Amino acid sequence: MIQKPDERSAVSIGLDWGTRVTTIGLEFALPTFLGFGLDRWWKTIPWMTLAGAFLGLAAGMTHVIRLGLNLQKDAGRQRAPRQAGDRDVPLQ
Repeated sequence: MIQKPDERSAVSIGLDWGTRVTTIGLEFALPTFLGFGLDRWWKTIPWMTLAGAFLGLAAGMTHVIRLGLNLQKDAGRQRAPRQAGDRDVPLQ
């Protein structure tokens, strides 16, 4: 199997990665800020902030791990396994 290049433009690929990174960053940060807001409202400082931080850490790390696994799976799908007798000589 020959590895096909990505058919999308460079801008499209950049925007795709930008949205992925932004989403992961928000998954880390938003639960902490929401916990801080709840702490101020309920006057439970620092418990909701800590709970939000741990929730954000769990959600963000889960997303990072899933992203890495998906990239690894896609890379393996694009490359065919080498077999005995394969040569790196171009066909003429």
